[in-house]
Amino acid sequence: MEKGYIMVQLQELLNRIPDYFEPDELAYYSAHCKNEQQIRDKIAWHLHKEITQNPKYGDKYVVRREWAPEGASKSRVDLAILEMDENKTRVQKVIALIEFKAQSIVKCEKWYLDECSRDVEKMRGFIGKSPCAEAELYFVFLETGQWCKADKYKSILGYSIYQNGGVKFRKDSDYLYSIKSHWEKFKEIEPGIEIPEPKAIEIGEAYGYRQFVSPLLIKIPFSVGLNDHSINEDGTNREQE
Repeated sequence: MEKGYIMVQLQELLNRIPDYFEPDELAYYSAHCKNEQQIRDKIAWHLHKEITQNPKYGDKYVVRREWAPEGASKSRVDLAILEMDENKTRVQKVIALIEFKAQSIVKCEKWYLDECSRDVEKMRGFIGKSPCAEAELYFVFLETGQWCKADKYKSILGYSIYQNGGVKFRKDSDYLYSIKSHWEKFKEIEPGIEIPEPKAIEIGEAYGYRQFVSPLLIKIPFSVGLNDHSINEDGTNREQE
């Protein structure tokens, strides 16, 4: 599989997130809790179809959710692209490892930066060990926002309790500027990564409130982690033991 193929496919799929749901379906899910899993699963399914229906690849590759190499079952990644051997009995090579994180509101917070750091460390912990030695590493951040502050249905809207100071709404003139400033903070974790201009993709309406998602795809340079001794062989963080 050509280098960069997975990145191109991921970006195209992320740009078309609403196409994979019924009208307002994703807004409904997002109104209750983070939409990470729903989007991850749709991306996985459509990536599976794209790869397996490509005559160049056929059944040689597997798009696997919740995967880990042998000996690291407690440190699974959200999504892995795997190349099987000729007999389809074992994983011959890992093409890509992908982690997803979602934010329910547009607000600068530390938790998702910490989660990104942990996810990247976990993936880098797999690099250097067969069959992950040459895997591409990706982190997907899904920043979800609303058109305006919710007043009705506050008791059942998962994001309503976070609508305090610092939150931006799509109607605000600096909405996209604020998202870009949030994304730039990922450079504190991974200097040198490229941060694109964000888009606000409308995903529908739930309980009278329009919702949007801004997807960020980061390609992680794995070479930085080859000498990272804070990671165990199973991909767990030694500092957390």
